[in-house]
Amino acid sequence: MHGLPLRTGFSMKVKGVILNRHDMHNIAHELGVAENDVLIKDGILTVYNTSETCQEIVNDNALAAFVAMALEIPATDISELTAVVEERVKMDFDLSDFEDDD
Repeated sequence: MHGLPLRTGFSMKVKGVILNRHDMHNIAHELGVAENDVLIKDGILTVYNTSETCQEIVNDNALAAFVAMALEIPATDISELTAVVEERVKMDFDLSDFEDDD
């Protein structure tokens, strides 16, 4: 299957805060990644490591500290830091649905 390479990153649980768009923007800014590289799903925060700055933070084992700083919470409120690989989304559709009848 062709397409863009899958992103790698880390997922984590964040206790004591309900994340909103502003929080996601702050995290992306602190880590030097694009806003679409920071996701929240089912209470799990995922940060895809797509910048040199973020890679340096990961190499220094400081990802949780930087996320905590962006959210203004204690780093101890971040747990279950787990390496993840982006899941490829399979899109099923019939190309004939897009053909012009004219």
